[in-house]
Amino acid sequence: MVKGVSIVLCTYNGKNRLEDTFKHLAAQQLKIPCEIIFVDNASTDGTKDFADNWWATHGVSSISYRSFEQPIPGKSYAQDLGYDKAQYEYILVCDDDNWLCDIYIQTAYDIMNNDSKIGALGGWCDAVFESKKPNWFDTYAKYYAVSKQGKQSGDITHKKGCLYGAGMVLRKSHWLQLKTLGFNHLLSCRKGDSLSSGGDTEYSFALRLLGYKIWYDERLYFKHFMTSGRLNLGYLSRLRKAMVYANHILWPYQDLLKGQVRTSSDFKKEVFKVGPLYYAIKIRNLVFGDFEKKEISKKYFKTVNYKLYNYSTYKNNLQIIKEWLPKN
Repeated sequence: MVKGVSIVLCTYNGKNRLEDTFKHLAAQQLKIPCEIIFVDNASTDGTKDFADNWWATHGVSSISYRSFEQPIPGKSYAQDLGYDKAQYEYILVCDDDNWLCDIYIQTAYDIMNNDSKIGALGGWCDAVFESKKPNWFDTYAKYYAVSKQGKQSGDITHKKGCLYGAGMVLRKSHWLQLKTLGFNHLLSCRKGDSLSSGGDTEYSFALRLLGYKIWYDERLYFKHFMTSGRLNLGYLSRLRKAMVYANHILWPYQDLLKGQVRTSSDFKKEVFKVGPLYYAIKIRNLVFGDFEKKEISKKYFKTVNYKLYNYSTYKNNLQIIKEWLPKN
């Protein structure tokens, strides 16, 4: 693969978010080949035309630009198209609301180039708000992927164990390896305005199953722009619900990484190891608790439901992973 960085920027109706994102990309300090692969994921607001015109007018010669359309809804589908079109070895996932610091791309290149065993590299971010910051935001910032992904720079393979997709850096050669093996996403990530998620975590787990490291570096800093429509507790609740579902789908990855496979009986034992009083407390919190107690109870009962009535999903997903996973 040709050494350089391909910035894969996928968006659905991101027209109003793109200008500041592009400005930060245009300000990058680079000594390496770099390109933007822009993928419009079934937008309806003229996003692609806006992006093409903006970069043609304000873009910089140090970063080339190509744009494509992915009509199939789902971020993973859009990213796969972007990865396929990328001409460089290092792929940087930049969301339409990520404002990268001016050394982000060059630093990411240097880190990946110095250690061939790093499969995925991530940084950290602060939130920037379209309107007033909610007083509850800091408590729940991690659900918005606003957090540090490690206590210090280095290997987090067996600590956090995965990365959020914003600002993540991958290798195209690893993506090609997974495709050759027959890897397909169990999760499609967000579709349009839906709040499905987890594709970034799934990709991290897939790389770990192939023996690659997950790495965090504090020098990789960006700002995450928070639109007003996302800053309410209703949205947060929907986001957490989507995460519970994604975690359920990814249980087979986690078990394979631990060297175990659970049976239907194992899940039932996990559910019934607590007594009736515990369930009574959860029900009380679900009905009368504050926001956080209600959310914790919702998560608990959704997880119980998955463990008791969705073993077939676990078993099927486990088989799908085993079909592409090398036997050795």
